[in-house]
Amino acid sequence: MIPPRFSFVLAFFGMATLVLVGCGGQGTPSSSVQADTTADPNTITLSDAQFQEVSVETTTVTERPVTTTLQLPARVKPSADQEAYATALVSGRVERLRVSAGDRVEKGQVLADVAAPDFSRMVADLRQARDEVDRQRRLDQRGVAIEKNLRAAQRQWQAARQRLRSIGVRPDRIERVATGDEDLSTLPLEAPLSGVVLDRMTVLGAPVTQGDKLYHIADLQPIRVVASVFERSLDKVRVGQPATVTTPMANRTYEGAIDRITPQVEDESRAASAQVVLDNVHGQLRPGMYATVRVQQTGEPQPALSADGLLTDASGAYVLVRAGPRTFRRVYVEADPEAEGSVAVPTLAPGTEVVTEGAYQIVSALNQRG
Repeated sequence: MIPPRFSFVLAFFGMATLVLVGCGGQGTPSSSVQADTTADPNTITLSDAQFQEVSVETTTVTERPVTTTLQLPARVKPSADQEAYATALVSGRVERLRVSAGDRVEKGQVLADVAAPDFSRMVADLRQARDEVDRQRRLDQRGVAIEKNLRAAQRQWQAARQRLRSIGVRPDRIERVATGDEDLSTLPLEAPLSGVVLDRMTVLGAPVTQGDKLYHIADLQPIRVVASVFERSLDKVRVGQPATVTTPMANRTYEGAIDRITPQVEDESRAASAQVVLDNVHGQLRPGMYATVRVQQTGEPQPALSADGLLTDASGAYVLVRAGPRTFRRVYVEADPEAEGSVAVPTLAPGTEVVTEGAYQIVSALNQRG
């Protein structure tokens, strides 16, 4: 039987042994030191070992002018005064088609011929009116003309000429038709301007009604690129501002300037339009093409840093700010993570240290806590 005093001693050493085992076997602390866990989920303090492995490098927020690039979606369009439709001005039938989509035409060139009963009557009335004017003039030369009959014949002649002019027949052609020097059994549909036929909206033999559009023609030199400028960006775009235009076709780039900005914001798109006029002598810019217009603006000096220091997650763009020798804090900022060069970070004070190298390791450790 063990005396009571020896029982007490054994119990004391047994308790001490349990304490040592719970502390690492020999009473020495564990050699694995973990990052400090804090209440702030966006802040982490690295252990000495972790800090040595990360190899942290930082940059400093400084005040500097920041140049921002604004990208605007755009479409290629002909200028308003360089685009027109060739329209049927009488009802009838397409007798002949002379040009097709893609053809180059000159102003006044005949595009198609339309056979129309109304037109045939107009030609007949024209010749009859001309014959009557000639007859009355001969009578007048002989001194037997009646003045009112001569004036009436002249009015009929002018009215017949005007009807043909109103449907697109040129004055010189009217004179030749009236005298019989030219036969005009069908109405020639002429090009309203020089350019390229973008579209032909009829086929041979098709019936046409007065007002039908038969051809779409545009002069593509020069040409417009029309960009959408949304409300939030209107203060960043101005007339005369240099602009760079790119298109998906072989990533072509064109240099120009903002030529005009519409004063109205459209209800549906909530955007105004900015126009860039470009040389298109080789015809590579075609109506309907998509494009991107980029404009740059340099503002007043403000806190900024290199865009390389920006990181992103589901909540947006952020930086890792050095808050102590081994302590780092995630701070969200209003900045474009896809920007190049310098980005403005007005919420950060000049002199703030931001991690540029080792950031991903620190973020990984920060996200794995908990």
